[in-house]
Amino acid sequence: MAACRRVLEHEPGHVEAHLSLGDLLLKSGRFNLAVEHFREALHRVPQRREAHVALGDALLRQRRNVEAMQAFREAIRLDPDDPVPYRKLSIALTDEDLFSEAATALVEALRLSPDHAATHHNLGLLYKGQAHNDKAIAALRRAVELDSTYADAHYHLGQLYFRLGRYEVAEAALMVALRHRPHYAEVHVELGRILAAQGRLEEAERALQQAVLADRFSAEAYRRLGRLYLRQGRAAEGQKMLALFQRLSPAREEILRNRYILSLYPQDANAHYNLGVLYVGVGRPVEAAAEYRNALAIDSENISARNNLANLLLKEGNAAAAIQQYEFVLRLDPRYVKGYNNLGIAHLMRGDATRARQAYERAVHLAPEKPEAHYNLALLYQKQGLESEARAEMAKYRDLSGKAVGAE
Repeated sequence: MAACRRVLEHEPGHVEAHLSLGDLLLKSGRFNLAVEHFREALHRVPQRREAHVALGDALLRQRRNVEAMQAFREAIRLDPDDPVPYRKLSIALTDEDLFSEAATALVEALRLSPDHAATHHNLGLLYKGQAHNDKAIAALRRAVELDSTYADAHYHLGQLYFRLGRYEVAEAALMVALRHRPHYAEVHVELGRILAAQGRLEEAERALQQAVLADRFSAEAYRRLGRLYLRQGRAAEGQKMLALFQRLSPAREEILRNRYILSLYPQDANAHYNLGVLYVGVGRPVEAAAEYRNALAIDSENISARNNLANLLLKEGNAAAAIQQYEFVLRLDPRYVKGYNNLGIAHLMRGDATRARQAYERAVHLAPEKPEAHYNLALLYQKQGLESEARAEMAKYRDLSGKAVGAE
């Protein structure tokens, strides 16, 4: 990014630098800035097909689907024989529930590239969602003919066969999916459904337990396992599983959406960050920390991800590691008030009252209207025997807020 920016400082109209910087910003989750650079490139070379595709990608990631469609359609106008913008156009159309148009786009992509397994798979999913079962099965079968290891296609075939009551064929398709992806939680869940429907309850239980082992965020696995236990008269175990389902349920759709984004764009720092926030919300700090680290591996200057990672480190008692992260944040943004407040908490946890006081005082100096640092500074002054200073800070805190908070 720095190299691209240096080029643009000397030559603001350098098209390749705008495109390269846009791609890098897109990977790091800074979609608005990416859009700006792609638009600037197109302002200078409006016939650049790949720039329209890149712009469409950036808009698609923000769910600005109408604008994304316009970009992909312009790319198609410039080169109607390229299958890529048709595939991408279908994603935006599907997200807008324009299923027939999305299917038409995929059919056109297959006319241009008939042996593209993923396009057959996606067309099958569209047909499946519209309950066009025969068309869906035909498309998914073609996908696995082209790529026999395509676990997703085998999984969706299994679902379709189950929908049609063809249990044995459905089970066989799911077993093929698991042979290629043994830790595919959704397949284990579907297998559990099929086995339970046939009264094979012990096998169903094992399949659902495998789903939980494969993905601790699989709300559907907990729900079905809970219902299975209740069906077997195991009330306590059933209620426990259903309670876990209830806890995960509110975040389920967003977790699935961000995972889907990462399946398309593994280098999307923003999706990793969003998963981290979601995992914290459902009480999974270890997995959240892993996602924040994934985001930082892509974009080391993501202040929110680094601050949140530091907060998790602090909660687990690793104050030294948290301090390193907070200090990194403050090097990136010396006016980041939350960082100073949290840094003070971390120093205090390590018994360093002097540095904690410096951090709190810096937070108060930068944002005297924020209550948190006043409260923390009041407590610290009190511990140090500075009673008048403590009373003054506590009075300011009470004026600004009715309660104390910790790390943000």
